[in-house]
Amino acid sequence: MENQSFSKKAALMGGAIIILAVLFYFGGLFGGQKKSSDDGRLTVITTFFPLYDFTRNIAGDRANIDILFFQTPEVSSFTPTDVEKINNADMLIKNGAGFEPVLDDLLAASDNKDIVVVDTSVGVALLKSEEEEEEGEHEKTSEESEEGGHAHGSFDPHIWLDPQNAIVQVENIRDALALHDPENREFYETNAEAYIRSLRELDNEIRKETTSFRTKDFIAFHPAFIYFSEQYGLHQVAAIEEFPGKEPSPRYLAEVMDTIHSTGVTVIFSEPQFSPKIVDQIAADLEIAVRILDPVETGDPNRDSYVSIMKTNLETLKEAMK
Repeated sequence: MENQSFSKKAALMGGAIIILAVLFYFGGLFGGQKKSSDDGRLTVITTFFPLYDFTRNIAGDRANIDILFFQTPEVSSFTPTDVEKINNADMLIKNGAGFEPVLDDLLAASDNKDIVVVDTSVGVALLKSEEEEEEGEHEKTSEESEEGGHAHGSFDPHIWLDPQNAIVQVENIRDALALHDPENREFYETNAEAYIRSLRELDNEIRKETTSFRTKDFIAFHPAFIYFSEQYGLHQVAAIEEFPGKEPSPRYLAEVMDTIHSTGVTVIFSEPQFSPKIVDQIAADLEIAVRILDPVETGDPNRDSYVSIMKTNLETLKEAMK
């Protein structure tokens, strides 16, 4: 009798352990949260500055937030320090649309296979990159482009430069934080709502000012402003740097100078992240002005914000194009 009683108790305990294990598994799968930091907050890594700024406006002090790439992710490699950041993170927030080409290798090098990866381009209508523009469909949603190969550079990844796309990115970040940290869902949603209002105000301000521009044509340093141009009726007629991080060939620069002559552009734009040497040389040769237009790929977290940089860009455009 004692053996039978012991066997029943053992069976019951074993069943209870199995049930607890199942509940734990599904609890983590459906809305549960992993919080790896000592203070119990989510540890969130964002790939570059705009996503960092979006996330801190939503999460406030309810998450530990860091930046992965302090230079443009288009040309960045990764270091052991970056791998360690991924190892210690609960969530990675990326731009998507092929903007972070080394990210897959970085994730593969990490031991953290449970990290939640949030693609903020989901739901954004992606435009073809300039080199692909003549070869097919003008735009696809981010989800459709997964099948069409946007990771291979077919689509323009600079989605954040259109504030309306930035709103979609903010919504994606909000939803991911709320799902994986449901205790703070209301906090995230309230903050996101307030921040989206500021993005709509920015959009309205840019739209109002750009309608009065004397000229709509401009030449950027690299082809980052297609979404911005499409949204506000401008035309990026050329870019000084044909491919990110690669010095343009003499033949390509000659074509750019021909474009400047044919369009009557009187100003070209450099970027704060790169040497203006080539831009200055072209401007000197053609006797045209140079201004700085920031693609918001980098920023100082202690001083800058997405909205402030975009407003500075607007003031620069007003001076150059009115």
